Amino acid sequence: MGIDLHVHSENSDGTDSPEVIIQKAVDLQLEAISITDHEYLTRLPSNADIEIINGVEVSVSWEELEESNAYAGLHLLLYFIKEDSPVEVFLDEIRRLKEIRNFEIIENLQNEGLNIEKSELNNFKTKVPGRPHIASILKDKGYVNSINEAFVKYLGNGKIGDSRSHQPDIKKIIELSKESKSLVFLAHPHTLMSNEKFSKSENWVNEIFFKHIQDLADFGINGLESSYSSYNKNTTSQISNIAKKLNLLECGGSDYHGDIKPNINLGFGYENAPIKVPYKFLEIMKEKHAQL
Repeated sequence: MGIDLHVHSENSDGTDSPEVIIQKAVDLQLEAISITDHEYLTRLPSNADIEIINGVEVSVSWEELEESNAYAGLHLLLYFIKEDSPVEVFLDEIRRLKEIRNFEIIENLQNEGLNIEKSELNNFKTKVPGRPHIASILKDKGYVNSINEAFVKYLGNGKIGDSRSHQPDIKKIIELSKESKSLVFLAHPHTLMSNEKFSKSENWVNEIFFKHIQDLADFGINGLESSYSSYNKNTTSQISNIAKKLNLLECGGSDYHGDIKPNINLGFGYENAPIKVPYKFLEIMKEKHAQL
């Protein structure tokens, strides 16, 4: 039981089709799921066996954050998105700019002597090619041993393959989401505190982190992803307490990607440290959405 509101399909950087994901979720007896592909609304028919919430994950720019920490990243989870709404229409423009960004990254890698071609991105089934696909090419060609190593060496924030030219300003996405009557949540909050190793720093739930969340609340986000695959109970509790203090909602999910992240399981994340996202989170989200 439980829910999973952070999942990626082959339409972005996952490896499972949306249909396979839904069937897996049903088999796991999940109560609700949201396929939150990057910058792409995966459209799914209703299903009698599981509740489906339309969602998208969007990478955004926040100048103040980037000036203070070149390795930080900021992703938003948008829920209850309707087709042809202002924010859904704007995703087309982000995808167009992302394609240009991909070519910029590949050119930077070529200048470093790496033999990689733009056309190789056409080999993937995805609707939205991105850094994970470039990482996969680097791995297949033997430049790195894993997807993670590709990000640590070449593609992570602050590295040679770091280009954010496609990312819209955070306030723009929040504005469009409100026009679209969608809810906006901060995805995997630890990326606000990422370091040069493309990982979260120790004791990252600190005063600096709290100030970032205060600013985001002032911008108009609705909530935080407090339950996440790499978070232990203490971290989840800390983020939950911040959400309550700032009158923000909570959501949670595995960030399932299929074979590209084989240790993360749909519905509960890591097998040795499973999470369970309560349906109560979604109930409160639906109540908030009904008021928009």
